[in-house]
Amino acid sequence: MKLPESLKSAWQRWGLEIGSRGTGFKLLLVLALGIGIMLFSSLLSFKRDTPPAPSTREEPPVEGGGAELCRELEAMLNEIRGVSRARVFLTLESSSRQELVQDREATRRTNTEEDGAGGTRRTEEETQRYTHVVVRDGQGEESPIVVQTEEPRYRGVLVVADGVEDPAVKMRVIEALRAVLNLSAHRISVLPR
Repeated sequence: MKLPESLKSAWQRWGLEIGSRGTGFKLLLVLALGIGIMLFSSLLSFKRDTPPAPSTREEPPVEGGGAELCRELEAMLNEIRGVSRARVFLTLESSSRQELVQDREATRRTNTEEDGAGGTRRTEEETQRYTHVVVRDGQGEESPIVVQTEEPRYRGVLVVADGVEDPAVKMRVIEALRAVLNLSAHRISVLPR
């Protein structure tokens, strides 16, 4: 196979010999070896990226947090007579929120200027700055003062369980969820497995 003249001249500019087993051959050999190593390592890394085996207990699905509450609700629902293998999915409307004490500092400055022609200019500047009030304990730890704490609110809940085909059992599940989550009945869906 004969190489085009442009390729030969490029190789010669780089100081590589064409047609002999000199530097050009060695360069091609190193290049082929490098490509082979990259392909081999990509095959090995493909096997390492396999997902881990699933755990025995998967986390309850919840949108926006509250996995611990889901577990507690599942345990509570499984205690109701006629219900077994309950799974709970909560949809969060708003997360918990704390209202902190704020210190408000307001300043007002008025400036009136008069020019030689009898005109006046009046400017007013008002600034407000809010800072959170903190208390320091004996160890030097600072913490803000909380006025009010709002618990998270949920948009709805889905329960899938065995035994809820019976209307009386289903009604007990709905009543329990209404009491615990403060939801109306139309935001609670209870389905059999």
